[in-house]
Amino acid sequence: MQISPVQKTLINIRNTVTSPKMAEFARNTVCAIAVETTLKATGRPAFIYYDKHANKQSKKYAATKELLYQSFCLGLYLSLINKFKNKTYQFISKKFAQKNPEDKRKLDLYDSFQNKIQAEKDKTSKKELEKQFSKLLHTNKDYHFGKGVKEFSSIVSTVFILAICAPIASQIILHPVMDLIFKDKSHTKSAQNAETQPIQ
Repeated sequence: MQISPVQKTLINIRNTVTSPKMAEFARNTVCAIAVETTLKATGRPAFIYYDKHANKQSKKYAATKELLYQSFCLGLYLSLINKFKNKTYQFISKKFAQKNPEDKRKLDLYDSFQNKIQAEKDKTSKKELEKQFSKLLHTNKDYHFGKGVKEFSSIVSTVFILAICAPIASQIILHPVMDLIFKDKSHTKSAQNAETQPIQ
């Protein structure tokens, strides 16, 4: 039976969506936050700018500030998250390992398999190991603990970066940038009074 170009495209899309990497991407906290922040960086400014009931100058200022803020959050998050989550994971893992030998065994099991995947140079073998690891995360309870600690570390690091670091750093960096973009000080002040602080 001959497969049409449309069917071939649909098969490729299905294979991509159902692949282990895509499944891991969907479950990954870091990926989920990155996608969410990207959508905010595009959706929020567009919504503000095209609001017909808002003042033209004020909404232009607010939309620009929201775009810069969300883009700044995304850049800051992507640049810091791996370092923060790895340090947090090491700290939490050490605490668990010291208190409970069984927890240490589970964490060592999880870490050793991840190290094995990272050390593998052959692409085909690496893909097979990733598939095997993904299956173990679903079927073997010993791997659940390590995965849980890893995701918890990502969540804690995400909250620290986006809820604490980003607002403080943005106040220092974004205000001078906004002043450069909107050089008319009287316009800037009136726009600032009309808009609220962006919320992450």
